[in-house]
Amino acid sequence: MRRVTVGLIALGVIAADRGSKMLVDGMDLATPYQLIGSYLQIIRGENRGGLFGIVQGSAPLLAVLSIGVIVALVIYHERERMLQVTPLTVGVALLIGGAIGNLIDRLAFGYVLDFIDIGFGSLRFWTFNVADAGISLGIMILLVDTLRRPRSTVAS
Repeated sequence: MRRVTVGLIALGVIAADRGSKMLVDGMDLATPYQLIGSYLQIIRGENRGGLFGIVQGSAPLLAVLSIGVIVALVIYHERERMLQVTPLTVGVALLIGGAIGNLIDRLAFGYVLDFIDIGFGSLRFWTFNVADAGISLGIMILLVDTLRRPRSTVAS
């Protein structure tokens, strides 16, 4: 059941990411499209680097690293021998789905399409996409799960 859950959540993130990117790719975004004033808007950004635009121009390296991370996440998940779905299951699934969503962009285009822009006036967060949101949420779930576990089970 856990493997099926990982697969379904990851596929959900990938589908939402691909669908939203196809929708945005077809939009005329010469100027930002405001959803909630300037607080939440859609803009087009091509990220040729990693998280928050670091390591610009290294899509091939980041693609290889992404594959390694996906494999490591699957192994990490399989090491927890629980039968039921756990926060680890959900967190890893979100991370895998997000990593694959961005990997598809890197392999197909040489960049990741970012389009969600949030902020107040000139104070803006980095532009991101649905895959990035899945990765961020997955990291938060894993962090909270790790901090909430009894000390003896974290080390084992």
